Amino acid sequence: MLDKRTSLLLDKINESCSDGSYKVLETEELLSAFPPSFGVDKESIAQMMRYLSEHKYIDIKYSEDGLYCLSPLPEGRMYFENAKEAKGSSFRRRRDTVLLTALGAFLGAFVGSILVWVMITYLF
Repeated sequence: MLDKRTSLLLDKINESCSDGSYKVLETEELLSAFPPSFGVDKESIAQMMRYLSEHKYIDIKYSEDGLYCLSPLPEGRMYFENAKEAKGSSFRRRRDTVLLTALGAFLGAFVGSILVWVMITYLF
């Protein structure tokens, strides 16, 4: 799992290289993907690029003086699809839990009220 900063960088790379080919990207262009509150600089970009390359998310043909020739690998493109799927399954699981809990509560209340009605009707 990637952290927020690395995930934003990978998203920017996937967006820039949407056709799957190699693109030349400048560090300033990559820095534009981050809000100022993240405090990302050129050295952070270089570290995140090395990490993504080492973990087979991107392929870097060359990098020099703030220029990167790179392309996302299948693992990098699949990362966001898997993240969306995991988020969707988490939502479905939570929704099912809430529905089953509500159904159980209503069923329990109904059975309880029937028992009280039977006791009041036949015992008193």
